[in-house]
Amino acid sequence: MRAAISLILLFIVAAILLLLSSYNTSTIEFNYLLAVQSMPLAVALAICLFVGIILASCAWFYYLFKLRYQLQKKNWKINKLNREIELLRLQLKDQ
Repeated sequence: MRAAISLILLFIVAAILLLLSSYNTSTIEFNYLLAVQSMPLAVALAICLFVGIILASCAWFYYLFKLRYQLQKKNWKINKLNREIELLRLQLKDQ
């Protein structure tokens, strides 16, 4: 189900990109730090779109891994406390 939704979203983005490229055929000059590049407006929009998607994905993965690490630390602590409880129960049984 999740793959189907991702595929549908990919097709929607591709369709929007095709629409933008068909309407924006003018050439622009893209000035960046080291040079100037002439390119169609649609290409510049596509580059900005993909760079934005990549940056957002990197931020999301960083947040996801941080949460997973915190969860793992909490699980380690819970397991340690459970082992301690079991040892205390065994000590109470022996008395």
